Amino acid sequence: MIPTLGHDELPSDPGLMRAVAREHRIPVFDLGRLSCLGVYLNVLEAGTVRVGDLITLQEAS
Repeated sequence: MIPTLGHDELPSDPGLMRAVAREHRIPVFDLGRLSCLGVYLNVLEAGTVRVGDLITLQEAS
């Protein structure tokens, strides 16, 4: 999916990425505060994640 293009009944929005860069910056490991449209994660244990597996979400600090 390309975030700036229209999808189904939603119109295109070329300003979306500018808004994310301006408004949504989060700490990313040791890289500083970066724009984020998606998910960053730390892998705590190697393995396979399957549909129905229990996961724990934690707010970024």
